[in-house]
Formats: sequence, C-alpha cells, structure tokens
Amino acid sequence: MLRKTKGQFSIEYLLAFVLFSIVVLYLSFQASGVLFDVITERSVSRKDSEAHRIADFLAETEEGFASDPYHWDSTKVHSFTNSCDEKYEEVLEDVGLSERSGLRIIKYKKGEGVGDEMPVCVGPPVPAGVTLATTSRFGYLEDDGIYKMEVAVW
Repeated sequence: MLRKTKGQFSIEYLLAFVLFSIVVLYLSFQASGVLFDVITERSVSRKDSEAHRIADFLAETEEGFASDPYHWDSTKVHSFTNSCDEKYEEVLEDVGLSERSGLRIIKYKKGEGVGDEMPVCVGPPVPAGVTLATTSRFGYLEDDGIYKMEVAVW
C-alpha cells in the first residue's frame, strides 16, 4: 500500500489542475474575442449616432445652418466654414466631439458631378484603422438650389 506524506501531489491532482488550467485559458480566449467584437460594435454605433446627431443639428436647427428646417442660410454656412478653418478644435467641442475625434462636412449641389463638392469643414485626413461613420441630409440653400450635406465622424 502506498503511503502519502504531507506536501506530495498525486498524479490525479496534477492532471485535474492541468485540465482545469487549459479550460480556463480556452474560455478566456473565447471571451476576449467576443468582448473585442462587442467593443467594436459599440464604437461603430456611437460614431454613427454622433454623425446623425451632428447632421440633424446642422440641417434642422437655427443654431446650425437652418433658418427653417432644411432651409439653410448661406451666411450661417460660410460662418461655420470660417470657424472650422480657423478654430477646428473649438468646432469639435461645439458639436460635442472630443479632440481625439474628427469631423468632415462636405456639401454637394444637386445635379453636379463628382469633384464638384464644396468643403464646409474638413479637418485632418482620416487616420487608417479608425471607425468612420457617415450620414447625409438634404437642404435648400437660399435661392441656390438643393444641396446634399455629407457628415463624416471618426
């Protein structure tokens, strides 16, 4: 008969410990993959929500471009463009974005071709590997016709 002394491990205990460790590691790797997907999806949803919020604010409110919803005032558009050119970081703060985010707003006149875009607010180039969300709104610019405004947030 085998006699156990204190401080010794049995083979069964060592095998159980190794199997338990393998299972815990496997489950940890699986959970980290799911967690990464959840974080990525949350980031996409948040940026998409910010793009829609900014587009709605600019297209529909008097604090944005509108004198009436979707009826844009060219003076407000030009003022916003000048502010963006001179104080880009302050414009980000005014629309509720952090300084780590970015904003690009471009307007297109209905019926014009590619390359006829007019920048309203263009910050630094979009960095590689960031989450980018875009949305657009249409509006009428004082006796100049219908324009499409594209808002991109990263």
